[in-house]
Amino acid sequence: MTASPSRHQEAPQSLLRGLRQARLAHPTSPAGARYRSALAALVDGALTDLWHDAAARSGVDVGTGIALSAVGSHGRRDAGPTSDLDLMLVHDGQTHTPEQVAALAEALWYPIWDSGLDLDHSVRSLAQCRHVASADLPAAVGLLDVRCLAGDAGVLHRARSAVLADWRSAARRRLPELLNSTRARAERHGELAYLIEPDLKEARGGIRDAVVTWALAATWLTDRPHGDVDAAYEHLLDVRDALASVTARHTNRLLRVHQPDVAARLGYGDPDELLAGIAQSARVVAYSLDTTVRHAKQALRRPSLRLRPALVRGRRMPPRLRTVADNLVEHDGELVLGIGARPEADPELALRAAATAARSRLPLSPVTVASLQRTTSLPTPWPATATEHLLALLRSGDAQIPIWEVLDLAGLVTRWFPEWAAVRNRPQRSPVHIYTVDRHLVQTVANVHAVTRRGELVSTEPAEPAERDTVLWAALFHDIGKVAGAGDHAAVGERLVGPILERLGLAEQTRHDVRLLVRHHLVLAETATSADLDDPAVAARVAATMEDRPAMVALLRVLTEADARAAGPKAWTAWRARLVDTLTARVLAHLG
Repeated sequence: MTASPSRHQEAPQSLLRGLRQARLAHPTSPAGARYRSALAALVDGALTDLWHDAAARSGVDVGTGIALSAVGSHGRRDAGPTSDLDLMLVHDGQTHTPEQVAALAEALWYPIWDSGLDLDHSVRSLAQCRHVASADLPAAVGLLDVRCLAGDAGVLHRARSAVLADWRSAARRRLPELLNSTRARAERHGELAYLIEPDLKEARGGIRDAVVTWALAATWLTDRPHGDVDAAYEHLLDVRDALASVTARHTNRLLRVHQPDVAARLGYGDPDELLAGIAQSARVVAYSLDTTVRHAKQALRRPSLRLRPALVRGRRMPPRLRTVADNLVEHDGELVLGIGARPEADPELALRAAATAARSRLPLSPVTVASLQRTTSLPTPWPATATEHLLALLRSGDAQIPIWEVLDLAGLVTRWFPEWAAVRNRPQRSPVHIYTVDRHLVQTVANVHAVTRRGELVSTEPAEPAERDTVLWAALFHDIGKVAGAGDHAAVGERLVGPILERLGLAEQTRHDVRLLVRHHLVLAETATSADLDDPAVAARVAATMEDRPAMVALLRVLTEADARAAGPKAWTAWRARLVDTLTARVLAHLG
């Protein structure tokens, strides 16, 4: 509960005075765990002094049976310079009377309010801690990070141990509730990786999702992830702290007006670099949460009979795993490497695993992904089998999206296509676009599958499988030219895509057609919405642009819709679709 009442009694003059300003003016630059630990120590010292003063003023013996604790971010020692204080007064319910507890609480809370600090406070007995944790999910998650500031640490230890025991014993019941709250929050606040003015805490992949990941690990159903996710979490905290220093107020919303100052404070060259760094951290946190959730669900399921060791003639035999592809097997709902897999000697293994994961709808296990990072580089040009594996992934529609995500986070995509690094996590500040450039490219490829399946474009659909593959390549690379400083990104993309297609080992005609689609991927949409469609010269001009080839017009029509739908709901409306269809029909009639 948060409140700011008027002065109730005379607060101590020497305690907490200037603490708010001292946090903002701390000499250490706002970046890193050391800075946040220093802030925590600063607040801890002030609260400890306040504790002794409050005990003296209230006349309460605080030697045993009662303690002051920090919950949430201050409990984790990662609160920022303007974060609120979430404090809890815990007592054993026996040593002190209710009047004594109330007097001590009053002597604690009012000086904090008078100092201008934001305070969330509570007073709970040991039994109340367990009751609140069982009934209130956010409170339960917060109590997992409770830390003693002053008083009887044994009381707090008993409270935390009881809450943890309840949390673990009720994991099967609490997991769906926790996941539903996480999903609802993501729907309200969006995905941090793709937002131009993101909420660093509440959006999917943000600070709160990382805390949920730790809470899931506290159930003992799954291990706590480390490594990249720890670094991503610290980076998001750094951005939050820099934002607080720039605005001098408690906020998690990174508005455009503050982005240049926050970027400069953190050493970024411009706001786009800042947003790209946030996107990378958010993707790592989101992937870590998804993986932790999946493993927690696996732990709650009863293991399959075929995954249990069997007794054969009195000997214990290992479980038999289902073979899905060459050196790829299924284990507990995930795709893992077979016993004979040798990533260092099989450059196509990552592509084969990606294609198999898309076909089987099995996620790649984290251990498998780590192993795939050891695969050697593909030769130039790629072997035909490697290109076919990639095509199998591109043909899988929406199933490819999470696979691209994990492969990209593992650094495999930029090893295959170094040009991808320039558009990776690159923000798009157009109000039409809802994704970063790289995510938009993957979504466009996925949309090709849906556009060509609906059946409403029979007269303009690609007729041959080879033609559909051409539009898939074009979809994957149509915005590869959206690099920093690019003027006409379509022209830049045509130049960049040529060497990529050569490395893929594609036929010369296919390379020519893909370059043509990349160079002119906007022609159909822009002409349809800006030119007089009744003018025969307009249809003739579009036909000439596509080399007077009906098949290329059909491919362009598919790419246009897939591209627009990947941009966002504002880019592909019924009005725009009618105009594009009208222009397409007239161009084909002109070529008729």
